[in-house]
Amino acid sequence: MNKKLYIIGLLLVLLITPFFMNYNSLPKEEYVEEFTASLEAKVPQLLAKYNIPGAAISIIEDGEVKWVGTFGYGNIDEEIEITRDTVFQVASISKSATAVGIMKLVEEGRIELDAPIESYVTRWSVPESEYNNSHVTVKNLLSHTAGLSVGGGYPGYHPSTQLPTIEESLTGVEGGSRPVEIIYEPGTKFSYSGGGYSLLQLLIEEVTGKTFNDYMKTNVLKAADMNNSSFQWEEFLQDKTATAYDKDLNQLPNYLFAEKAAAGLYTTIDDMNKFMITQIDSYSGIHEGSLLSKETMQQMHAPVMQVEGLEGFIYQKTALGHFVNMEEDGIKLISHDGGNKGWKANFTMIPDRESGIVILTNGDNGTYLLNEVLNAWQYTTLGTYRSFDKLQHTVSAIIYSLTSILMLWSVIRLYILRKEVKNGVRRMTLLEGKLSFVIKCSIITALLYITYLFKTQIVSILSFIDPSVGNIIFIALFIRVAVGITQIIFLKSKIDGFTKQL
Repeated sequence: MNKKLYIIGLLLVLLITPFFMNYNSLPKEEYVEEFTASLEAKVPQLLAKYNIPGAAISIIEDGEVKWVGTFGYGNIDEEIEITRDTVFQVASISKSATAVGIMKLVEEGRIELDAPIESYVTRWSVPESEYNNSHVTVKNLLSHTAGLSVGGGYPGYHPSTQLPTIEESLTGVEGGSRPVEIIYEPGTKFSYSGGGYSLLQLLIEEVTGKTFNDYMKTNVLKAADMNNSSFQWEEFLQDKTATAYDKDLNQLPNYLFAEKAAAGLYTTIDDMNKFMITQIDSYSGIHEGSLLSKETMQQMHAPVMQVEGLEGFIYQKTALGHFVNMEEDGIKLISHDGGNKGWKANFTMIPDRESGIVILTNGDNGTYLLNEVLNAWQYTTLGTYRSFDKLQHTVSAIIYSLTSILMLWSVIRLYILRKEVKNGVRRMTLLEGKLSFVIKCSIITALLYITYLFKTQIVSILSFIDPSVGNIIFIALFIRVAVGITQIIFLKSKIDGFTKQL
């Protein structure tokens, strides 16, 4: 009786304790000075923990740069350190800058937000479908509510490859983009689409008569004083650009993009600060007209529709070229992240507080650093927990609880099994009887296949939360399956009752 109570008590402790644990490496600090000190101490450790070569992080307070930190290497082999001049690809953050370029055309009266894209684009047409093409509007494209397909995620093209035209990309290129087409009723749901921004790239070129890069350089990058940024791989970038790395710290090529509006921006930490501060100034009506008017910027940051899918775990609402999370007191966090091969980045700002953060990395595992830093920054800035922080804590706690139970279960069964084998209660029966052998082998195969599926499917999904939690529960499951297989091989009784012993 006492042994059973002990086991039950231990089980309850194992179940409950993980929910009181902290799963963030960065502490939650109350003051910005403490937070930046924590970053200086902890980020090098996080880079090593997550296999990330380098990072640049900046903090904006009261509309000004409060702190900038650079960590690790732009090139590991050559020991070139990350500096404030280091250039990064920022992937889908390109969409936020593109949205600013589109809204300048709206302000100038050259396009209308609610007009169909086909009113401006003649070089390519959205394929016919069961849906009405005229419902694909500029605003829908900016907010990912046009019902378009993603366009293949835009993996980029090897630098030795001839880039396709934007029209070819929209149609679909073997080994690159996939066809952009309407897959949902436009204006009815959120569906992230890089292809939609390729259409906006085409719109800019047709309406202005300029290349996308030339228009954006003059009207957005220079207007925001972003003089070390470009949507095109140019000579002045080459010596400053960091090297991209995969999850195992293998070097990756500098993949190039025909889909510049969706994924092609090169920039530095200081230029990203300027981009964010200029938005904050425009939003507040300070230096109005330097980028966009107050009304236009506030329209850009206004929520359009609920975010669904995986993005819904991080963002609540979509806006024009941005995402929005609303706090209970009405404070809005405006942000966008970016992820190309070997590059992960995020900027998040709170225009009403004139504060923000930028994080740039040159490694495929950069997302883990982004989440750690953003979780801590939001707590310091607002005193609230980020929605992803809550999700990460809940999922991690559940995983550790289940892992503890599986391990306890395995230890108890293995202890009993050892005693029973030692006392002659159990014996190997795997080869006794053809039918028995076939059934046992079938069950063992099924158990191993289930374990394999868990490893290949579930573990990869859990890595979205944390790179280690999936492997932890997989090891516990594998051990329990191994114990179960041992129980099948060493039985007490005939085959009729062996499944009860698992």
